[in-house]
Amino acid sequence: MSVTAQNIGQHCVRIGKSLYCEVSDHFIPHERNNYHPHVLKHRVLFGYSALLILLKVLVLVLPIALPSSSLYSSAITAQNVVDLTNQTRTNLGIAKLTTNPKLAEAAKEKAQDMLAQQYFSHISPLGVTPWDWLKKVGYDYLYSGENLAVHYTTAEDVQDGWLASPTHRANIVNAHYTEIGVGAAIGKFEGAEATVVVQFFGNPIATKNLATIANTPAAKGNVAGATATKTLPSALDEARTRVKPEKGAYVVRVTAPAAKKVTVALASQSAPLVNEPKSTTWQGSVPYDSNLSSHSGDTISVITENNDGSVTTQPIAVVAPKVTTQQLYTFNEGSDRYTKFFGGLFTVHNLQDSVRQFYFYFIVFLIAALLLNILIKIRMQHSSVITHAILVIVLTVVLAIV
Repeated sequence: MSVTAQNIGQHCVRIGKSLYCEVSDHFIPHERNNYHPHVLKHRVLFGYSALLILLKVLVLVLPIALPSSSLYSSAITAQNVVDLTNQTRTNLGIAKLTTNPKLAEAAKEKAQDMLAQQYFSHISPLGVTPWDWLKKVGYDYLYSGENLAVHYTTAEDVQDGWLASPTHRANIVNAHYTEIGVGAAIGKFEGAEATVVVQFFGNPIATKNLATIANTPAAKGNVAGATATKTLPSALDEARTRVKPEKGAYVVRVTAPAAKKVTVALASQSAPLVNEPKSTTWQGSVPYDSNLSSHSGDTISVITENNDGSVTTQPIAVVAPKVTTQQLYTFNEGSDRYTKFFGGLFTVHNLQDSVRQFYFYFIVFLIAALLLNILIKIRMQHSSVITHAILVIVLTVVLAIV
């Protein structure tokens, strides 16, 4: 007794016991499916295309259209800048910063003032200092610092630029800071639309006026940033403090009018500075091996024994380790990016990466199905099916890259 392939196919469907017959109809070209597997039918391929495009649209629109707060968005917002700053500190084993509303208010007012007065500096044309903004909002501090940025288009670029600058990075990784406030303002700056970002750091105290100012000159260019720090009083004239790198050491030159002995310390090394004849200037060098630097950098400090018997320790610079910015700021690799929708009702982790991974697996699936279609019955081909499948594969690749 002979049984045809068609009868076998009908029998398989009727009794519902042969999974092989069902699967083969979907993936294997044969007489029952007219050598046209179900997964490569034109209407199915059109469905694939619609689904892939819809998925890409959702990835682009959802984080914007729905309430969210996460590292996923690259827009320059106060929360994104804070999140990225804390991500960097976490990567380096440094405690995260807490957002303080007063610091945030001071930062926003400073950013708006920079646009209104058209300046990019720690000190405004009217002589207003960063610390005046903190005083205005009633923020009392033991330590405070300020970073500035302008002409950036994403929060990641702001953070990347700051981390590439030792002085900005010193503020971001400073373990003395416990609080942060970020403000951003959009408007015309130097004749072009720009976003000005102000980042304040602080360590609050109850007593006022314990800090004295120590400014680092602002830097500005196509993409620009600036930094300023404020620390405890010292016997140093910081305006005349100089640090110069040399092979295997750092040369330090300071002016300390009330000192009788000055020592410079860097990592585990220290060295005395020599007083120049009939001068209040002290100079010397401290050895340093950059290969042994810590992940968060090392601080150069000057220890001053004063004529009145007091001893002060003043940090004057941070030596950055020899690593790339990406090693310090892990956003595209190694960090858990997430998007919180509807005020945190549910969270999607690594949304964009997950969609790209789906595209990759779909490309593998479609190529495998197409090869089966071509190779199993190589003399029985539907050229329109092959062309359509290839176009869907190309579409998937484009969506994965964009």
